[in-house]
Amino acid sequence: MRIVIEPEVHWAIDDFYEAALARYKHTLSEDTVERKKRRLYEGIRSLKDYYAIFHKASRRQKWIEHDWQEFICEDFHFAYEVLVNKDGSDMIIIRDAVHSLLNY
Repeated sequence: MRIVIEPEVHWAIDDFYEAALARYKHTLSEDTVERKKRRLYEGIRSLKDYYAIFHKASRRQKWIEHDWQEFICEDFHFAYEVLVNKDGSDMIIIRDAVHSLLNY
């Protein structure tokens, strides 16, 4: 199963951690952020093993309107949908992301 991550997702992750580094520069290192990001992307890749267990998004209006599903990894909420490729195989598209601290 193929996983596609939209550019907006990468931007949301990078923006959050850049802001965190700027705000907590005395207590948060770049190494720590890189480890967090690696775990985050590993979690996204593992979604292909259990994507069917998650429910439809219920808090963010855009996600609800698009009928996307939601999962949480490393304090990030991700919106995704499962589509079928032309060859009949499933594909997961990660559409959006927001950190738990910003999820309202």
